[in-house]
Amino acid sequence: MRHNHLLKKEFEHLGLDLAAVFHFTPLDLDLENRRLESLLDFVKRYQQYGSRESMEAVEGKFIYPPIYPGIDPWSDWYRFERWMRGESVREAIVNLFPIHKEFLSEEELDDDQIESETQRLIETIESTGNGVCLAEDIPARLIYRNLMEWINEPHELSGPYGGGWIYDGCSGYCPGCFQRPWCETGSSSCWPDDEEEGKIYYIDELKPYVSASPQLLAIISKLQAEEDASFEEWKNENETKKEAGPFLDHEGLRDHSNEDELPF
Repeated sequence: MRHNHLLKKEFEHLGLDLAAVFHFTPLDLDLENRRLESLLDFVKRYQQYGSRESMEAVEGKFIYPPIYPGIDPWSDWYRFERWMRGESVREAIVNLFPIHKEFLSEEELDDDQIESETQRLIETIESTGNGVCLAEDIPARLIYRNLMEWINEPHELSGPYGGGWIYDGCSGYCPGCFQRPWCETGSSSCWPDDEEEGKIYYIDELKPYVSASPQLLAIISKLQAEEDASFEEWKNENETKKEAGPFLDHEGLRDHSNEDELPF
């Protein structure tokens, strides 16, 4: 515990906000200490060399900072160097918009405006290096409302050559999703929420657009049962293959290199 405290104090003395780039594991202090030591060592080497270019030139290899979350080498370096300068490593996407790009709240837009403003919002998001990928045919007002929430949430910054964030609106929890009626997975899977409701469960946000019925619950229950059966069949087949033995090594592959099909 004392060693952990001393390591964290080192970052305080350096004026670095550890929480911005570090994943704490209080239930495993040995792991946390190893990560702290690794990051502290990297920071001191970077300070010694003065730049990424010098650091890689002297050490003779490509290196990247052990920060969290690791996104891609370019973005990780970009965030690390901003962090070392005391700058933010997370930013709301709306703050990356050009100054002249302003958007009204969804409540201020009438039905004639919402379509064009939604498209303009998507194009502006894409101009920042980020993107939007949603199910088709979702009403524009729903898209606009949820995008406005998303762009105001902080996200890890990506470097000039790194990839941006893609908003797909999916948390993996279908009953709580605004896309559910238009999503193939969401509209064909049955959750405990649906069974408790006695019909497919939709959040209040969807009620102006769709309505659920007990008949629909029967349909998705059947689809879910078919999906579960298919998964069990796949699992059993793969368990059988697993028990048959490990994949061939390189020598084994070479023996079959002239055959049309490999034996697995």
